[in-house]
Amino acid sequence: MFSSFDLLLLFVVAIVFVYGFYRRSRLWLMGKKENRTNRPKERLISIWAYVLGHKRMLRDAYPGLMHLFIFYGFLIPFMVIVITQANFNLPETLALPLSLFLDLAGTLGIAGVIMAFYRRYVEKPDNLTYDTSLDNLIALLFLLGIFGLGFCVEGLRIARTQPAWAGWTPIGWLFSQFFSGISDANQIFLHRLLWRIHLFLVLGFVAIIPYSRMLHIVTGPANVYMRELKPKGTLPPIRDFETAETFGASKLEDLTWKQLFDMDACTRCGRCLDHCPAAVSGKPLAPKKNWDSIRAHMEEKGALIRQGKDPEAEGKKLVGEVVSEDVIWSCTTCMACVMVCPVFIPCEDKLVEMRRYLVLMESRFPSEVQLVFRNMENNSNPWGVGLGLRADWAKGLNLKTMAEDGEVDFLFWVGCAGSFDDRNKRVAASLVKILRASGVKFNILGTEEGCCGDSARRLGNEYLYQTLVQANIEVLNNYGVKKILTMCPHCFNTLKNEYPQFGGKYEVVHYTEFLANTLTSGKLKLNKAIDKAVTYHDSCFLGRGNEIYEAPRTILRAIPGLRLLEMERSGVRSFCCGAGGGRMWMEEKLGTRINQLRTEQAARVKAEYVGTACPYCLTMIGDGIKEKGLEEAMTSFDLGELVEKAM
Repeated sequence: MFSSFDLLLLFVVAIVFVYGFYRRSRLWLMGKKENRTNRPKERLISIWAYVLGHKRMLRDAYPGLMHLFIFYGFLIPFMVIVITQANFNLPETLALPLSLFLDLAGTLGIAGVIMAFYRRYVEKPDNLTYDTSLDNLIALLFLLGIFGLGFCVEGLRIARTQPAWAGWTPIGWLFSQFFSGISDANQIFLHRLLWRIHLFLVLGFVAIIPYSRMLHIVTGPANVYMRELKPKGTLPPIRDFETAETFGASKLEDLTWKQLFDMDACTRCGRCLDHCPAAVSGKPLAPKKNWDSIRAHMEEKGALIRQGKDPEAEGKKLVGEVVSEDVIWSCTTCMACVMVCPVFIPCEDKLVEMRRYLVLMESRFPSEVQLVFRNMENNSNPWGVGLGLRADWAKGLNLKTMAEDGEVDFLFWVGCAGSFDDRNKRVAASLVKILRASGVKFNILGTEEGCCGDSARRLGNEYLYQTLVQANIEVLNNYGVKKILTMCPHCFNTLKNEYPQFGGKYEVVHYTEFLANTLTSGKLKLNKAIDKAVTYHDSCFLGRGNEIYEAPRTILRAIPGLRLLEMERSGVRSFCCGAGGGRMWMEEKLGTRINQLRTEQAARVKAEYVGTACPYCLTMIGDGIKEKGLEEAMTSFDLGELVEKAM
């Protein structure tokens, strides 16, 4: 049992711990209000799966197991100590196996710490090399001391008493051999001394959590619980255009408290650096590093406020200084960061808010974006082609518009790319032929269809986006549209997940979902073999944004003769083509072109075809093949084109 002194020490540690979190919470509460406590059942399941189960951590075997060993190596002995100090006596049939289990947990804890030392100071992966904070070394030494002294204390107890149950603690017994030649008096002295040091280390470790990089021990699980439960590809709207004086985020107070909390939830594991296409291609956007900068800015601002100084006058500016404009415009909003982050920290939500500030308040954005905005305003498409020409792609296909016949199974939403881009017009025509062969009735909007607004929103022009949305919803509701089939994942995501924010609620299906079901049910037969090796490039907004991974592969497997090869980066870890987040319309001036990196990844699997299910991806991969001089070895096709070839 703890002595009175120990209890006093526990009380002091608790005060230090609570004060540390109180002081930290003052920084988070600089942000705007946001509710992250809805749907508690789903949130608790998240804790079970992602914190206790390490579901995401274990996707990377070595660091995942390393963290699992340390996590349970610390948690299990801590829980056992709490039980024993509560004077809760277990029967021998449970106590002995528990001793063995405790021994194993401590062993795994030491193994995890050794693995961490090896990874950080011997292996030195690129995503950790810049993070040389002394905090890392101190934390590992603390843990090694806690685990090691725990076994020393157990070894001394066994050496002194020689209990019959010593075999149930094999590592403790092994440690006892080092103390077996010491006199009883020295064993008693060492036992008390090491127990006291062990206790001080444990309490010291707990006390420094709110003041060190180990803060994520608490904030990480909390962030998992408070993660965004909406579809990944959804951005929040601006609701107060008529009354607000500012838009977007120019300072920390413009972000939400949860977005600031993200900074302290970051485990600094570096997974985002490995998967962010901007970081991998040499752009200045590198989420982990950017979070460090914002965290430091948050601390600096908090210090200035405590000193009674004006942080806006004396501190750095969030936009332009803490986060450079090159960082802000480098993001492709591909969601790779949030999908690999073990604590679900997104990147695009913060950067899009900064883009909104630059666009709506400062009118400061890359020069080529100005033309895109003007084209959308005047002609409702980024290409700037006259709105009256929107249905010209369908000439000769004998298609009807909803104005001519509104009694259909679904509306075929062609999108701007299918309507105006020559390469993607062919894809739209292929889909028309497939849909007719499938026996469904569909029509198009023709010249009444407008840009869905995806690029405008992700480039930060929320006002233009909402203008486009309202015009489209009016047209859709006028025809009583209930079900929409899309060609483009960006249109799909926007219509399905973001239009409901403005009252536009429809059943939206991407063509790959429809085709996979049609082929599986036998309503569509593919008889012509295509004797080629194909690799499939997962669209970010189809895959990570809406978790549609299997439908495109079902289509490819249904095509006779086609051999599907998977790239190293596929599925949830797919690599962006570089066009998302409005980057389709911007020059790529920094680092390596992202589409070229993706093309090289496809070339490494020796595929003859690269299959896509997104107009942007088709364009970017096609350009990458030309830029890398691979036209003779590889060709890019949309899945719709491959199905038409096999019909």
